[in-house]
Amino acid sequence: MKFVLISLVLTPLIYLAIAFILVMLPFNREQSDKSLDFEVLHTDSLVGTIASEKYYTARDGSEIFYRFVPGKANVTVVLIHGSGAEGRYLVPLAKKLNSLLDVSVVIPDLRGHGKSALGHRGDTDYLGQLEHDLEDLKRDIAFNFPKSKIIVGGHSSGGGLVVRYGGNNLDQFDGYVLLAPYLGYKAPTVRPNSGGWVQVRKARYAGLAMLNNIGFKFFNHLPVLYFNRPAAIDDEFQVDSYSFRMNESFSPRFYVTDLKENDSHILAIVGEFDEAFYADKFESVFSENAPLAEFKIVPNAKHLDLPDANESVEIIVSWLDKKFNKALQPTSR
Repeated sequence: MKFVLISLVLTPLIYLAIAFILVMLPFNREQSDKSLDFEVLHTDSLVGTIASEKYYTARDGSEIFYRFVPGKANVTVVLIHGSGAEGRYLVPLAKKLNSLLDVSVVIPDLRGHGKSALGHRGDTDYLGQLEHDLEDLKRDIAFNFPKSKIIVGGHSSGGGLVVRYGGNNLDQFDGYVLLAPYLGYKAPTVRPNSGGWVQVRKARYAGLAMLNNIGFKFFNHLPVLYFNRPAAIDDEFQVDSYSFRMNESFSPRFYVTDLKENDSHILAIVGEFDEAFYADKFESVFSENAPLAEFKIVPNAKHLDLPDANESVEIIVSWLDKKFNKALQPTSR
C-alpha cells in the first residue's frame, strides 16, 4: 500500500519534471539554404497596394487590420495569408477576382501578423483565438452586407486555419477555398519541415504538449516554430517565429475530422511543384474525407506562386460561378 501511495505521488512529479526539462532544453537555430522558392513571389505586391485599408473589432476589443477591394456582386471573398506572412501577397489574386467577377475581397492581417501584430508578433492571447477573430470578421461582413454570400479562402497555413474553422462549431461560411492547405504535421501531404520553410523546436513542443494535456498553459507564449525567410523579403511586417499557441491555432485539430465535419462547398487546389507539400497526396485525402470537395492540381505552380497563377484564378472563378452564380449577378450593395 505504501509503495502504491509513493507511486501515485511520484508519477505526476516525474511527468512534470520531464515536461519542464523538454521546454527548457537548449536549442540551436539553423538557417538552411533549402526553403521555399521566394523568387516566384511577386515582391511588388509587398511594397504597396491600392486596396483600401480598414479595421474591424474582435470580441476582445482588439482592432484587426484588413485590406478591402469593393465589388458590386453579392459575394464577398475573405483571403487568409500563410504562416509568417501578412496579406499583401494576396492582393494580386484579390484584384483578379474582383476584376473578373466583381466580388468584394477582404484580406485580413491575422492577429499577431503584419498590421495586426498588436504588440505580440507571432503570438495570440490564447489557443484558438484566430478562429474566433475569423468568426468576428465573418459577422462584421454579414452585418455590413446582409445579402452577401461569404466565402473564405486560405493559403498554406491560412488554409489550415480555414480547415480548422470549417470543422468547428462556429458561424460557418458559405464556401471554402483551400490553396495548398497545411493539414497538420501528421498529414501525409506535408514534407519534412515544410520543405525547409520551418524549423521546429521539437523538445519544447513536446514538453508544452505534455503540459497542455494536464491543463497547464503558462508557457504557451514561448516560441516553438522558426521561419527560414530570405533577408531580401524580410521587413517589419514579417514574423520570425510562432509561439506554441499561435502554431496550434493555425493548425487543424485533426484534418480528417475537420474535413468530415464541414458540409459546405469546398474547393482545394495545389501546385504541381509545391515544395512544402506532396501535391500527389492531396487527392486521396479529400476523396476519403471530403468526397463532395472539388480538387485540382495546377501545372507548373509552386507553393508561393499558386495563389496568383493564372490557372488557379481560372479554377476559382469557375468554381465560384458554378456554386454562387445567382449571387454573382451585379446589384447595388
